Amino acid sequence: MPLDRMSTTESKSVIGLTIPELPPLPDTLRLRLGECRTLPSLPAAAARVIGLARAPEPRLTDFAAAIQQDPALTLRLLSMANSAYFSRSANRVVTCHDAVSRLGLDATLAAAMSFGLPRPGASDALDYDYLWQRSIIAALAAQQLAEQLCPDEAGQLFTMALIQDIGILALEAVDAERYSSHVPSLRDHDKLRETEHRLYGCDHSLAGAWLAISWGVPAPMAAGIADSHGPLEDGNPKRLCLRLSCRIADGWLAHSPAAAFSDLLHQLALLESLDIAMLVSVLEDLQQRLPTLAKLFEITCPPDINSTTLLAEAKELLFEQNLLLNQRLAEQRHELEALLARHDELDEQHRTDHLTRLANRPWLEKLLVQHFDCALMGKRPLSVMFIDLDHFKRINDLYGHRFGDEVLIRFAAALENMVREDDIAGRYGGEEFLVIMPNTRREQASKLGDRIRQYLASQPLAKTEGEPLHVTASIGIASMEDADFENVNAMVDAADKAMYGVKHDGRDGVAHYKHRD
Repeated sequence: MPLDRMSTTESKSVIGLTIPELPPLPDTLRLRLGECRTLPSLPAAAARVIGLARAPEPRLTDFAAAIQQDPALTLRLLSMANSAYFSRSANRVVTCHDAVSRLGLDATLAAAMSFGLPRPGASDALDYDYLWQRSIIAALAAQQLAEQLCPDEAGQLFTMALIQDIGILALEAVDAERYSSHVPSLRDHDKLRETEHRLYGCDHSLAGAWLAISWGVPAPMAAGIADSHGPLEDGNPKRLCLRLSCRIADGWLAHSPAAAFSDLLHQLALLESLDIAMLVSVLEDLQQRLPTLAKLFEITCPPDINSTTLLAEAKELLFEQNLLLNQRLAEQRHELEALLARHDELDEQHRTDHLTRLANRPWLEKLLVQHFDCALMGKRPLSVMFIDLDHFKRINDLYGHRFGDEVLIRFAAALENMVREDDIAGRYGGEEFLVIMPNTRREQASKLGDRIRQYLASQPLAKTEGEPLHVTASIGIASMEDADFENVNAMVDAADKAMYGVKHDGRDGVAHYKHRD
């Protein structure tokens, strides 16, 4: 069926075949493919072989009868059947039926489908030799992987992997000059697919699936071609074998195979169904069987590599990459720690009074709002203490502001040592200090006030001319049980009033706010 008449989303019948539901081809590309008269096609005998492959129970006799009508295809199959790749004895086969019997239906189908495709040297625009090398490496790799993961699918996977890139031929046929001039190197499959998506709205795997459908290829095979370039993942062995096969081919033909396989090892480390031993086995088998298969398909043999040495180099590169990555991560972690430390330092500076190193007034006021709201909502106790050092202006006037600063610093250090872990002490301004005491009733708050007075009475905060200088303080306390404070400012004002009451009564004392009705 011509591609321009195929539905892109519905299943339709093509010569009795149910087409799998594939992602839609972009309309423009679908129309151009339908009008193209130079799309790759198959000889009549190959087309008949594909038709037979769709039968519920295909018979060797029918395959042989279809193939022997084409002498060239018959010679190809006889050559394959008698090659060291397929022959298990010294007996040569001479009939088409015996050749099909020895090859099996899957290999026969693969040979028939590949027979009519362009050969190396058929185009100056694309490197067909590279495409064929990639195809046979992928086909062998898919077959070897399948023999270990899903043995019943090995033959079909060989064929699917062999023709998974036929969409490249289709896109070149429909847009030869533009395609060959815009696509990057065929060796970078990811960039190739990105460019195809930009030019046509899809990549060659989907175009190849629809081309396969037009040939009458069995539905599961067409669906596999469309899905052959997805990410590596566990859960579906058949899909994994096909997707991994092309990555193995890319690595084998890469300019730096060790680097390519190092990247592949990194991806395989995330999978549970594969291990390095399996990959080594596949590569060793490829190394032995590729020359024979390349000769059968009449292409230049892919470069020979030593799988053991290659994977050893790949592992070493992977180790070096991981080491460099760990070093970069360590450097970034150190940079992040330095940034966080700097952030903490700046945050600390933003919250701290530069002289006393206690909390500054803006930070105190922010914490006050938080603790007041929590106490109000949770009906929990809260007390606030307002401290003013007595006669501090006289100290500054007599001994100077630097001396006064030293007194403030020493008092702040003593206050920080006396408050409890959950309390917050800060400098409210000048010689005024504030202590926030969460979950604290007035009796407990009063004990802290008494400790502060006792400390100041016993410990001088400075010395002048060798004589100790004692400083007293006026302390006011407001607690949640003292009144129904409307807001935190009202509570601080209450503590301030209590402190001024001490000042009025002669200083050096502790007083609680008394609410007046």
